[in-house]
Amino acid sequence: LFDFDAAELGALKAFPERKHAENVLREAETWFQKGLDLEETGAPMEQAMEAYRKALDLNPAAAGALVNLGTIHYRLRQFAEAEKYYVQAIVADPGYALAEFNLGNLYDEQNRLKEAIFHYLRALGLNPAYADAHFNLALICERTGDPLKAVAHWKIYLKLDRSGQWAEIARRQLERLRQATVIQSR
Repeated sequence: LFDFDAAELGALKAFPERKHAENVLREAETWFQKGLDLEETGAPMEQAMEAYRKALDLNPAAAGALVNLGTIHYRLRQFAEAEKYYVQAIVADPGYALAEFNLGNLYDEQNRLKEAIFHYLRALGLNPAYADAHFNLALICERTGDPLKAVAHWKIYLKLDRSGQWAEIARRQLERLRQATVIQSR
């Protein structure tokens, strides 16, 4: 006969549970990757969505799957569904700058500019080098008549992305604002 301590027996019972949880998370990640592969290969969106849903069934806190479902709904112009998934992603992972950025894009698309600005700024709070958030904020600042803030965001954007295809657009916008300022000051 072996003399097992009650605490040791508890540890033995807990080990399989932890192993099971790790397996579930691995399976959720596998479904998430399958969703990415399906999107990348141009498979029907419903197949990718189903893969992301399976990932979420296994791991409801899978922020990547939530963001990707939100993005699919955004592309389908199903904005209420997109918003739901983006908000869930932020709840699941409050440090996920992409979820904040995408929610900003959604609100920008709906002309909910104060909310868009709020979420772009949150994305920048999480990742100050998020060039796309600076780009979109610059555009909103121009639209809302705040050229000084727009100039600041364009300059930061160009420090972060000097040569991309969007950098040329940023340079043109910055030059246009400079020209407008010169003309107004005369």
